[in-house]
Amino acid sequence: MAAAAAAPCWSDLPTDLLTSIVQLLELPGALAFATVCASWRSAAAAGGVPPPGTPWLMSWVPEPHPAIGRSRSAVTCKLRNLLDVDKAYSVTFPEGTFVTCCGASDGWLVVVDELCNLSLHNLFTSRTIPLPPVTAFPRVEAEYDDQGEIERYRLKSLYQHSPDVTYGAHHLATFFYRKAVLSGSPSRGGGDYVVTVVHYGGEWISYARAGDARWRVLVSNHYWGQDPLNAYAECAYHNGRIYAVTYKGGVERWVLDDAGTPSKKAVALFRQYDASLTRHLVASPGGRLWQVSAVWEPARAAVPDGIRFTFRVVDDDDGVDAGGGAGERGSMQEHALFLGMNKSACLPARSFPGVRPGVLYFSAPWMRQYAPEMLERVGDWGGARAYDLKTRTRTFERVFPGLLPESARLMDCPSEVWITPNLY
Repeated sequence: MAAAAAAPCWSDLPTDLLTSIVQLLELPGALAFATVCASWRSAAAAGGVPPPGTPWLMSWVPEPHPAIGRSRSAVTCKLRNLLDVDKAYSVTFPEGTFVTCCGASDGWLVVVDELCNLSLHNLFTSRTIPLPPVTAFPRVEAEYDDQGEIERYRLKSLYQHSPDVTYGAHHLATFFYRKAVLSGSPSRGGGDYVVTVVHYGGEWISYARAGDARWRVLVSNHYWGQDPLNAYAECAYHNGRIYAVTYKGGVERWVLDDAGTPSKKAVALFRQYDASLTRHLVASPGGRLWQVSAVWEPARAAVPDGIRFTFRVVDDDDGVDAGGGAGERGSMQEHALFLGMNKSACLPARSFPGVRPGVLYFSAPWMRQYAPEMLERVGDWGGARAYDLKTRTRTFERVFPGLLPESARLMDCPSEVWITPNLY
């Protein structure tokens, strides 16, 4: 009797065949491919699949909102990695699930769907966690079509004699949320996390804990739109507290008790600067909280595109740089900043291949919208830039030469977000 043929061993497939296969996969599949065995991991590396811990930039093309009904189409986003800036991977979101992205924290995206609802999405595991719907915010009511499906939303006025405003669901999804951050990864700590959202044009901040059915308001500006400088540019978590910074430069802090009741404190007074485009809050290597501001100064010939970044230390005690700022900034020689729609991050460059020390990687978030003439003059500045903190000329360069910014002007809505899986 002839001996039974040995079962084929998938790990013995030719490397060139494996490499050809992995190059046809979208990012989640390519990363899963690399975990099968040593030979497949080698083929994935040969095919240009970088390790998941390095920073990625996800970009998408903003689509005009449909006049009637829903978009009913899948959306394909592109991901690029600092280890191979000319390589792009595709990630496709099913129809109706992606209109834009308003944040990225701890490896999770905060995605807005065509009904203007938020969800957390992990690109690398395809896991999705729904968040409370948009109607769980105060003063947002749904309106339905003849088939009983949500068609539009009514934003009820804060004032007795002011009319309510109605937006199509898809249209509202494109601009209602300005920034969302997580207190930690839903994959760790038993799923105990908090999502904080800057919304209503930057005038409101709300939060929801894991498992909540409604959003809870931290702060609401009852003079919405009357003073855009009072709008919030960024929210962040630091030492178990929620922080926010306005375009004026004021920093506020909230502490949540066990019942979720917030107590508020002003950490830094307003430092109005008419030329500020946006502000960020990021923890430094020494544990301090920095305010990093993008400032437009076209009169400074040494500043490309007229934009530079300023640093200021803020904390709970004095709210000002009390002498420790110089040392804190000096530590940037070994670190890199990632700012934009993502949870602001300061990374040790030696731990992240492809990341250059002393560089600020910037993808344009929502900028100040009340001075369009200023933003128009800034011009084509999008598409993710590298800002060298070590050189006196502070030169800019495009991080991904092959990425042609579809939303290049700072006037437009964001179309890129940094995501750093396994950040902590």
